[in-house]
Amino acid sequence: MNEEAAYYICRFPTATHVFSPIWKIAGNTAIRLGAPNAKSCDSSYCESESEEAIFDSLRRVLEKSKPTGEIEFLRTELKPGFYYPRMARPNDQHLNASSSRNPGEQENQNLIAMALGQLNVLVRQLEGVCQIVHPSNNTFSTYGHAIRNLLILACTEVETHWRGVLVENRIVKERYTTKDYVMLRDPMRLGEYVVVFPNFPWLESLRPFKSWNEGQPTLSLRWYDAYNAVKHNREKEFERASLLHAFEAVAACAIMLVAQFGTSFDGWLSSDSSRFFNFKALPEWEPSQAYIFPYEQFWENGREEIWLREDYPFKQS
Repeated sequence: MNEEAAYYICRFPTATHVFSPIWKIAGNTAIRLGAPNAKSCDSSYCESESEEAIFDSLRRVLEKSKPTGEIEFLRTELKPGFYYPRMARPNDQHLNASSSRNPGEQENQNLIAMALGQLNVLVRQLEGVCQIVHPSNNTFSTYGHAIRNLLILACTEVETHWRGVLVENRIVKERYTTKDYVMLRDPMRLGEYVVVFPNFPWLESLRPFKSWNEGQPTLSLRWYDAYNAVKHNREKEFERASLLHAFEAVAACAIMLVAQFGTSFDGWLSSDSSRFFNFKALPEWEPSQAYIFPYEQFWENGREEIWLREDYPFKQS
């Protein structure tokens, strides 16, 4: 009977940001992925007398080339070659936050182009508003028809992103609400994105999703709650169509696009949007949450990089 394999990345005690290659552990054997003829090399393969002792044997292998001390084994969230649709993460070969990408980018080229085109339009509209109302802490409460229209368009676009990610992960409903959308906060780490504006360096950074929570999935997004108010009750809620809420909503659009496909997809770096926004902070992913290169499939398929989708395991209420 074959043991089901599990995959681990190792963190060393004296170098917390240095990690070993991925190890495949099945029963009482461990093999390093990506190593040619791994079974013939002591540094890439080991066996133990029992399944419980395999980690001790692996530690001895790793300590031959690394400082001694307790080595932490982090089981990977996904198997090599699998990814969550429309959710960008680093891969095991590039664990820094700025390297986040989605392996499904190529099959979403048309979708990305439409989303980036819409974001560029929103950015240009916001720039036009800023030529009339100089943005500052003193003017962020300014409201008007052009700002209201921009807020509605931006929030509608954010909803399109939210819905698209859920549908791609097979959460399909006739009608979605923020009770559904808030499920994206944690798997996409939306609250950790911090946006600044190079053209307006005196403005404070924005974190549009920082306060989002399940208890109040609409009210906790002040810009989105304002959108609902001015969309459905302009006569009484008009003043909530503020410049600050417009900035937050357009920034949320940019965050949703980057949270799906990273900051290096085709067209982003040369776009109006990338010049308008800078990301002061991006999510800090755990190494175990990274997408793992399809090492085994790569060699089996003649060095062709093949990735497979896996739906994110949302916990629906």
